[in-house]
Amino acid sequence: MKTIGKIFILFFVIATFACSSQQDKSDVLSEANRVHLLASEIHHRLENQLDSAKTATHDSFRIKMLDSLSNLVELWEESMIEVPGFEHEHDHSGEHHHHKPAPSMTDESMLEYQQNAHTAIRELEKSFNDLKL
Repeated sequence: MKTIGKIFILFFVIATFACSSQQDKSDVLSEANRVHLLASEIHHRLENQLDSAKTATHDSFRIKMLDSLSNLVELWEESMIEVPGFEHEHDHSGEHHHHKPAPSMTDESMLEYQQNAHTAIRELEKSFNDLKL
């Protein structure tokens, strides 16, 4: 009977730790994920805008500029890494893709990486908006 009690306690402890992993994420990683999601939203919107702009123009110079910008946006996407513990899938244009898993880094480094990625995609968005003028 004591063995069953010990097994129950062990099961309870394991279940408690397994369920609390979501709550144990640091505030820094939570902020990094928030920034990552913002950057992902900008990326998705920018991809759609680029596709629309390319189909709407017949100017060969403008098409080349949009293609170059699209290539930069693709490189940005390929360089994105997920925030550990917040992995998620995206669905764009019927194609599923995943960001690369994060290399080993501190929470603060992850936040800085995500902030830099956010800044980069905003700069690409600004370049697109400048092309529209």
